[in-house]
Amino acid sequence: MKSNIFKIGILLLSLGLATSCVNSDEYSNPNLDCVDPGLTANKTVAALKSEVLARGANATVPTRYTTTTNDIIEGYVTSNDEKGNFYKVVYLQTKPTDGSLPIGFSLPLDVTTSFGEGFYPGRKIYVKLEGLYTAMVDGILSIGGIYQPNPNVAAEIGRINDTEWKRYLFPSCDVVSEAELVHPVPFATAFADQYQGLLIDIQNVQFSDSSLGRTLYDVDSGGGATNQLIESATIPQTGGQKYIRFSSFASFYNQPVPEGSGTIRGVLTRYQSDFQFLIRSTSDFDLNGPRVDGFPPKVGNAIVYPATFNENFESYATSSSYAGINFPKYVNDPAIGGRYWDIRTFSSNKYAFMSSFGSGGSNKSYLVFPVTMTAGYKFSFKTLTGYYNGNPMKVYYSTDYTPGGIMSQATLVDISNNFAYSVGPSNTYATSFTNSGDYIIPATLSGNGYFIFEYSGQDDTGITTNVEIDDVKLVP
Repeated sequence: MKSNIFKIGILLLSLGLATSCVNSDEYSNPNLDCVDPGLTANKTVAALKSEVLARGANATVPTRYTTTTNDIIEGYVTSNDEKGNFYKVVYLQTKPTDGSLPIGFSLPLDVTTSFGEGFYPGRKIYVKLEGLYTAMVDGILSIGGIYQPNPNVAAEIGRINDTEWKRYLFPSCDVVSEAELVHPVPFATAFADQYQGLLIDIQNVQFSDSSLGRTLYDVDSGGGATNQLIESATIPQTGGQKYIRFSSFASFYNQPVPEGSGTIRGVLTRYQSDFQFLIRSTSDFDLNGPRVDGFPPKVGNAIVYPATFNENFESYATSSSYAGINFPKYVNDPAIGGRYWDIRTFSSNKYAFMSSFGSGGSNKSYLVFPVTMTAGYKFSFKTLTGYYNGNPMKVYYSTDYTPGGIMSQATLVDISNNFAYSVGPSNTYATSFTNSGDYIIPATLSGNGYFIFEYSGQDDTGITTNVEIDDVKLVP
């Protein structure tokens, strides 16, 4: 067998691709004087994956591959760690010629930069399977070493050792363009195991409002990476909101989150139950279109800034299904998840209502009261909760919010701890409303401002408490 020899030049060629964010962060393939390894695949990835799945409940258990026929598979690299957003794992996909969907798989690899070793997008890689371990890991076929720090814990697929990987992995001289690999996918159907490891273009997509005004990696999120949110840029918006992940080690970590809509190219991965989409560089952003708001804020047509008011909601018609009320003097904003505040009634009493129960995802909805801030005046309200599983409420004031604007771009001062809230039972409703107590406007505030109620819940894993708000007051 020919030896695998690569003389990797230091010259990096600029690709010159336009992006909507920056175009100084593009990657380029090394200049190679390539000697082909002289290998031919004699086993398909589809056949290997079928064998692993045939283990049934043991498909997730690492199993050492043995063969008498020197089995070799091939795949084309989709990931790229040159810019630091991927770490010690290479993703590859097949390249079918019959129009069928490619199959993605992963190679955990203990090298500092796989890009520097020739693993860059479009390059065909041969994998000798004998001696490696295979398993389904979080829904994707993974081929690697074995990791078991002690005999009391279950073994996992681990990284192929940096001193041994050249016995198993062989970059070829065959390189195809990304256009031959990329698979366009609508946002609503993109986050599925069948697309893991593939190079995909998620179409008609944008970052969620909650991510705007932040950097891609946000130090305030904690940890070594940030999961920003993306959503459909279609009306109606479908598919909820999904994670796009940015490492603190990415060279573009401090770039601002793009505000437009369009297409994002990258590789789909999954950690446990959470899908995480990863870009290779900011060249993967093509977000030059206008933003789409499938659930825009309902802004009143008679906004004023009263020095005092007493809102008991009795003058409004009731609503249901979170279609929401257009309050003439207020703002009703479903920033995440598309649920507006409703007006409901019980025992001839009307109130503002919100819940995440049955929403199918995350919800963050705001009810905004414009006011004139007068030092010493008192702001208060009442709450009643039902089917309580946690407090979803926060209260803020702001002096720079713009009615109908993106809430995450305003300065919100959290005053939640100044109030008492209803803590209803978990299996029914509280029997009476809870008085919040008073927030006294400090001497540092004056002029136009806003008191803002925020409901933040999560239907499948988090808080779904039903909340009723009544008797919102600003008085001397």
